[in-house]
Amino acid sequence: MGVGLALIRVRPGPGLALVALAWAGLLLVSLPITATTLARDWEVYPALTTPLPKGPRAIVVLAAGRYRRAPEYGGHDTVAANTLVRLRYAARLYRESRLPILVSGGAPLGGHPAAVLMRHVLRHDLNTPVKWVEGRSHTTGQNATRAYAILAPLGIRHVFLVTQALHMRRAVMLFRHAGFTVTPAPTDFATRRFRDRTVLAFLPSGHAMALSALVFHEMIGVLWVRASSILPRPLVRLVNHG
Repeated sequence: MGVGLALIRVRPGPGLALVALAWAGLLLVSLPITATTLARDWEVYPALTTPLPKGPRAIVVLAAGRYRRAPEYGGHDTVAANTLVRLRYAARLYRESRLPILVSGGAPLGGHPAAVLMRHVLRHDLNTPVKWVEGRSHTTGQNATRAYAILAPLGIRHVFLVTQALHMRRAVMLFRHAGFTVTPAPTDFATRRFRDRTVLAFLPSGHAMALSALVFHEMIGVLWVRASSILPRPLVRLVNHG
């Protein structure tokens, strides 16, 4: 759109065409019918059914951001809504399986590691014990490798992996690459949030645009995982830790 606006004075036809194309693209990805159609192709793992499958020996929960300086919690950091959804489901899995829990997430912007905040919520709000805290990872790939470094020496290589359904495809890929056998335990299915069979499916929505953005984020993440196997290691390391 910026290129189109810059061209309007010198090339009105192409400039206006680019602006119109940009607006059309924004409109398209802001429609619930578009967002949910995209998301369905990424929420590929179904919800677990009971009784739970046998085999996993630990539950691994990934962080998803924090709620900074929460006034209702005394101005202290706590977990963000997406993380809380994962923790709630992990607590349920614990009650059904009694498997130990590993929480994983660092502090890329400073403060207490996300995993420490997750442990606090599980223990004090959800009455669920946490066995291991991995608080140094900043990416899903680091979640996988550092969780493996903790669990593999203990003979634990099969895990329930808890994260949002939309994020699960990439997370499973990375955890399997790290050496785990993974039983996906997805939660918070994005496609269930939208009324995509009514007229509302064709009305622009900020929530739908946010969902489309998450899908594109996952697309780029999966492409990067695949590209990482052929790109020079120094470049991969720079991007992953940058």
